[in-house]
Amino acid sequence: MKKIFRNIMTLMTVPFMLMTSACESMDDTNVDPTRMNTANAGSFLDPLIYGMGTYTWTRYNSWTFQLMQCLVTTNSTSGVGWFNISDTAGDGVWTNYYKWNTNAKAIYDEAVKVGDPNYQAIALTLRCWIFENTTDAFGDIPVQESCRGEEQLYYPKFESQTDVYRFIIDSLDVANSIYNLKKGLQFNTNGDKMYCSSGSDLQGILKWKKFTNSLRLRALLRVIDSKELGDLAKAELKKMLADPTTYPVFESNDDNAKVHISGIAPDEAPMTRPSDLSAYKSLSAFFIDRLQDWKDPRLEVFATQATNKDPQTGQEVTSFIGLPSGYDVEPTFTASSPNAANLATAPQDIQCLTYAEVLFIKAELAQRGLISDDAKLLYEKAVAAAITQWGVEVPDGYFDNGKAAYDGTLRRIMEQKFYALFFIDFQQWFEYNRTGYPDVPKGPGVDASLHMPYRFKYPAILQRMNREHYLEAMKSMGGDDFNTRLIWQKRPEL
Repeated sequence: MKKIFRNIMTLMTVPFMLMTSACESMDDTNVDPTRMNTANAGSFLDPLIYGMGTYTWTRYNSWTFQLMQCLVTTNSTSGVGWFNISDTAGDGVWTNYYKWNTNAKAIYDEAVKVGDPNYQAIALTLRCWIFENTTDAFGDIPVQESCRGEEQLYYPKFESQTDVYRFIIDSLDVANSIYNLKKGLQFNTNGDKMYCSSGSDLQGILKWKKFTNSLRLRALLRVIDSKELGDLAKAELKKMLADPTTYPVFESNDDNAKVHISGIAPDEAPMTRPSDLSAYKSLSAFFIDRLQDWKDPRLEVFATQATNKDPQTGQEVTSFIGLPSGYDVEPTFTASSPNAANLATAPQDIQCLTYAEVLFIKAELAQRGLISDDAKLLYEKAVAAAITQWGVEVPDGYFDNGKAAYDGTLRRIMEQKFYALFFIDFQQWFEYNRTGYPDVPKGPGVDASLHMPYRFKYPAILQRMNREHYLEAMKSMGGDDFNTRLIWQKRPEL
């Protein structure tokens, strides 16, 4: 009996000991190896780059594509392409831009903790990229007090467009000065999603620095005609372009700031079904006709051919043909669709800022006489970069065509720049509002009282949750509607 009792006690004790041992080591073993337990400056980088890249692609597709008369819908005549703009059109832009700017601030804060200048510089660059897109879309915005909810700062002050641009211009200058080109990205050992820069990839860091300065060129050009910042912009542009050693900018398409999308989860394309790109949509005559006039090889990249019956022979013929913008009666012919295979199918590169844009900036400055470079040569190099970026070559004699050749005007530069900015967030819209070019059509079906908006309206939630500062911003800007001009907008009234 004693032996049996001892055996029973042993059986009872062993599980108890195992349970006790398991409880004591729970903190060590109950760890999900697929999740991060701590964050560093590199933890926030790829989610931000991917999130911003895919979001800006979708905003081009849903806003800029139609607003700038590149795309015409066939199931509705009451949308963006007819300048019927919803008051809530910019709500998602505000929310997403500040969400990702919070990530950029986290990168900067973590980089400061460990004293890593490259992550600090990249964070400043990303913050300025987002802030510039935000202020260009809305006007006055929170900057210094933004993205500070963890400090219980829930009602940030708005800053004037002038102050926002001073912040952007100064911050990008700081970022350029602190890069360490002898050191890679210590936390992103497999490379980042913009330049694949890792701890051993020093060329990637140089490309980040070029992105910083190329973005500064864009910002300075945007305000070049503003009375508040025009003189500063001209002086800084001259200084930067006269000193490429201190201020390196993009030198080839390999330097483009782009987000590569593999299409393999979780790196999924922004459009789940590429066929949605052309569902009830066709490219416009405005978009297609100029490419045909130029005999431009990008036409086959951007568009599919449509099949229609020849009215004289009755035979079916295929051709590139666009729909008229803002029509009042839908045409009976079939028009070309966006080429989803090239524009919406992964693997794909989402462009954020390109070498072609940098060259067009230089060409405009030369055309204005602000730099001594040859404007014609810069224009031709810019067009060539914009074409070859899509994997096609510049045809022989392209610039012998009088419709494509440089003619000394800003209009011609902006006509080509328009196509160089294809599928790059809101840049076509911003540049049109800055210059008035190209000549965007207003179709016969568009209400006479409607025209191209200058900006988004602020989200309605700001009026409720941050009303004091919203009212200050509205007073500063002279209103909160689609007709409120921003400080850099000089296009003529429509």
